[in-house]
Amino acid sequence: MKQVITSIIALPCALCALAQTEAQDSIKTKELGEVVVEAQMQRTSATVSSYIPTSKQKNSSQTATDLLNRMAIPQLSPGMGNSVKTNTGKAVNIYIDYLPASEQDLSGMRMADVKKLEYYDYPKDPRFQGSAHVINFIMQKYEYGGYLKASANEFFISNSGQLNLYSKFQYKKMTYDLGVGGYYRNGSHDYNNTVETYRLPQSDGSIKQFERYSITDDAESRRRYFWPTFKALYRTDKISMSNSIGATFDNFPKENTSGSVYFSPADFPQTDFTNEANHRQNYVTYNGYWHFILPHGNTLNFAPYYSYAHSKQYRRYSEGQSSEFINNAFDNTHKASGNLRFQHDFGKWGDISVFTQGFYYNSKTKYSGTASSDDRLTLFRIGPGVSYNYTSDKFYGSVGIGFSYDRTKTEDVTENDTHPWIDFSAQYSFNNKNSFNAEFHYSNQIPDLSVRSSTVIQSNPLMRYTGNPNLKPYKCYDFGVSYQWLPNNKFNFAAFATGFIATNRFAYVYEASADGIIRTVQQPMGKFIEGRYGINGTARLLDGNLQINGQLAHYIAKNEQPFNWTKSHLNWYLQAFYYLNQWHFGIQYQSNMSSAGNFINGVWENSKNAYTAIVGWGNSSWNFQAQIANPFRWNWRSGSSVMKSKNYDFVQTAYNPNNHCFIYVSATYTFGFGKKIKVGNEATQMSGAGSAILK
Repeated sequence: MKQVITSIIALPCALCALAQTEAQDSIKTKELGEVVVEAQMQRTSATVSSYIPTSKQKNSSQTATDLLNRMAIPQLSPGMGNSVKTNTGKAVNIYIDYLPASEQDLSGMRMADVKKLEYYDYPKDPRFQGSAHVINFIMQKYEYGGYLKASANEFFISNSGQLNLYSKFQYKKMTYDLGVGGYYRNGSHDYNNTVETYRLPQSDGSIKQFERYSITDDAESRRRYFWPTFKALYRTDKISMSNSIGATFDNFPKENTSGSVYFSPADFPQTDFTNEANHRQNYVTYNGYWHFILPHGNTLNFAPYYSYAHSKQYRRYSEGQSSEFINNAFDNTHKASGNLRFQHDFGKWGDISVFTQGFYYNSKTKYSGTASSDDRLTLFRIGPGVSYNYTSDKFYGSVGIGFSYDRTKTEDVTENDTHPWIDFSAQYSFNNKNSFNAEFHYSNQIPDLSVRSSTVIQSNPLMRYTGNPNLKPYKCYDFGVSYQWLPNNKFNFAAFATGFIATNRFAYVYEASADGIIRTVQQPMGKFIEGRYGINGTARLLDGNLQINGQLAHYIAKNEQPFNWTKSHLNWYLQAFYYLNQWHFGIQYQSNMSSAGNFINGVWENSKNAYTAIVGWGNSSWNFQAQIANPFRWNWRSGSSVMKSKNYDFVQTAYNPNNHCFIYVSATYTFGFGKKIKVGNEATQMSGAGSAILK
């Protein structure tokens, strides 16, 4: 936004004019040149960093994650996916007008109504429910009305597509949202080739070592996905009450592969394998958010949640003429949680929050086929805590302490644990262009219930796997620092470093016998440590029509017993956008990526580089976009995973469309009606309770 001020300074004097003769005036006029005053589009402080999107950025974006990518906010990690993370890899909670949102909310947002974005680290505002890192979209306010939005996309070559419909209607203090969406995928290139190394003890005391090769010749996969959601919001100056209910039907009717198995040395005959599999998960979810502003600087928040999920899984694996393994699993899961928070503001002395978080999880899983058993898993957690926040002109600090009481019952094993947690965050703003952040967090995390089953599953003639019902919470430490520099609208820069340590952790242990390997889960194992540091920056040139941004980061990880490795990798990303009236053009490049997998599995993951060219056209209602990715790559190899241990190693090569050439075409249309449109916090597909089926 530019305001042009043109001044012409002249001093007429009527009294002097009466006395003037033909002599030249003694006072001369002077015309000043044009002065351009440019609004500040980005600024930072001790508590919040604010960013104002341009109309070009909004018109070229189909979703809120598109807009975040176009804006290149320095605290966020750039990338070509839909996930939103900080530079240090931490998850970012998304809010729309201070109400929690999700990925589908961001897809259904009307881009033209985004007025401003705010980024927070450990915000004191009680509406953010104690979230560590937050993006809040500030939307245009309207009196009444509504809108309809349709969004469609298709991935050619990779054979998948999606259609979503959103609607919103507001009348006085009520807002109603309805969303529905569907997705399909048909594939014949989703599979893995695996080379396994077995070291098995023999009766004479020797170790027999050999490689097993599993090579896929044919693959076929299908996915069908459907979600409806309804939401009702009541909002006044002092009350916000949002209640939504939704369902998801996620079906994989076919995940079949076939191929050959052979060994080196060839002590076993070469044979063929077939793997027939399918699974589905259906769930219904309720999500609530209630916020009350009370007298005398007090606020009260309550966020209830409930989900019921039904999961079904089938796998039939055969190898040769005599080996066949059938594994079926049915799972019914209930998940409920609640977050109650009371905050009192002391004014210049800061504010204090007292809160408690409750969590309940119950699942019943039935296995049949090669293994037959019934599992009952129950988890209950309650965690009271208190936090204090202090703000001055240039400093903001937050500290929180509390404890969690956990009661876990797995089959006939009951565990009770009480453990503390602590959060610390500090931000210092030198001025509205420079800020520095530091954070530290300590907690105990609960092991995923899907690794607690004692059922033994046979996956092939040489491999079995099971869980461990005796697992206990493990300790986590994470910390980070970052610096942001926003000198003007043309440039921004950030530097960051982060670390994570897990102790008393559990991990896969591969136990060997003469018959093969059984993968168990054991605790305690050695530490898992990872760190990441790097820089990113943005330059906006040619009067903002050309934007270039990128990131350079070094990743380091150490995985102690039972895997015992230390690895590192340099990752980088670069993208550029050029705007020409209502057209936009972009290129994106991401280097090959490497990082540790889940610390339980000891895997080091590698993926190929990726590059994309983008062209699109958009205004406040329509948006069309076309992309071509990896145009010079016509093989389906996507990446690899490597794991080494005492008795068993594997190298798994993944084949899928992710890094193959594909063409992506998408379009959105938004139709508004009524007297102004109240937009934001659209109806969303909601996540379910998950599953406790052994993985």
